[in-house]
Amino acid sequence: MNIAMRNIKPIEDVLGSRQFEIEQRMKTAHQNHLGYPYNLVGCNPVSATLGQYLINNLGDPYVGSHYASEVCDLEIEAINWLMQLWHCDNLDEYWGSIGASGTEGNFWALYLAREAFPGAKLFYSEEAHYSIPKAARILGMTAVCVSADASGAIDLVALQEAIVNHAGEPVILALTCGTTVKGAHDDIAAAMDCLRVLNVTQHYVHLDGALNAMVLPFADGVAAAIQPSFRHGIDSISTSGHKMIGTPMPCGALIARKVHVERIASAVTYLRSNDTTLMGSRNGHAVLAVWSRLMGHNTKGYSNDVAQCLERTKWLVDILKTSNVPLLCNQHSLTVLFPQPKEEIVKTYQLACAKGQAHAIVMPSVTHALLERFARDYLDWWNTACDNRKRYSLNLSL
Repeated sequence: MNIAMRNIKPIEDVLGSRQFEIEQRMKTAHQNHLGYPYNLVGCNPVSATLGQYLINNLGDPYVGSHYASEVCDLEIEAINWLMQLWHCDNLDEYWGSIGASGTEGNFWALYLAREAFPGAKLFYSEEAHYSIPKAARILGMTAVCVSADASGAIDLVALQEAIVNHAGEPVILALTCGTTVKGAHDDIAAAMDCLRVLNVTQHYVHLDGALNAMVLPFADGVAAAIQPSFRHGIDSISTSGHKMIGTPMPCGALIARKVHVERIASAVTYLRSNDTTLMGSRNGHAVLAVWSRLMGHNTKGYSNDVAQCLERTKWLVDILKTSNVPLLCNQHSLTVLFPQPKEEIVKTYQLACAKGQAHAIVMPSVTHALLERFARDYLDWWNTACDNRKRYSLNLSL
């Protein structure tokens, strides 16, 4: 045997070693994760044996296809669960699917809106997720950015003024339930009232509920005006699976009024199904994960999660306020915004930062011990860096 060949490790050893390294890296990262709304509970109730099968939900979830390795029946069960949560009073009037992410849900919703009202302008908040203006660019839609108020919610006066400037035209409106940076909730009821006052009879309203559409329904004392609900008269809601739902892979769900989906549906002979989704092949393992989490954790589990998260969020707010840290935390939100600390803290806790501010998002996987560790490190920096309090003299608290 060639001497050089003796030093070559079997491929199984190489793969095993790399996978072990990755697992250790994931463990470390998850233990300190605080800046993004990912639910790292590590709970995957899907049987590991199913991992060896290709599961592909081809075509329309409600039609299926003659491809047998699919779980469209479970997809419909998961979708129906979300429909009931968001007050779809007649399920037959709605359609839904599990996709790759909340961004895909936003994109497909805006596509449905564009097909309903070709040439209509899209109105969205400056605090909306970046996927909203990106989808508008891809879809060739004219988009109007509307200012937000101090809380991060869409400014209703600015919205009305923007729509007045385009009087007589159909309106596509993107609202948010839990904005990306500040965790704010757009006033859905007031926005719908704005359309009525301005006599906008042709409109499509989408709600991006990537995180908080799975938070507000389980929180106590939430005003009906900001609750994610189709009873407001909106047309679609999207959410992410890897956030509050708690799947181990990125995915998302979209619910829309069926009339909008029927408008774009086309039969595909090859699939023996209808083309009603963005992706021809959809991840059946993501469907399994969403279904398992919703059915297994159920309303009681999410209610407990939200209560604990809100309690821990309040603890973090209170402890930072003891050192007069200027911060913002919207009511019923898990997001706490504060001055951006030194880079070491940003990297350790994987904080999301923008314009000199950073935020922590208290998800179910964020333990009290993690918050104590972060608060200690943050306040050590805040109290020892004498310039910090001068630089951030503005009180952002709500």
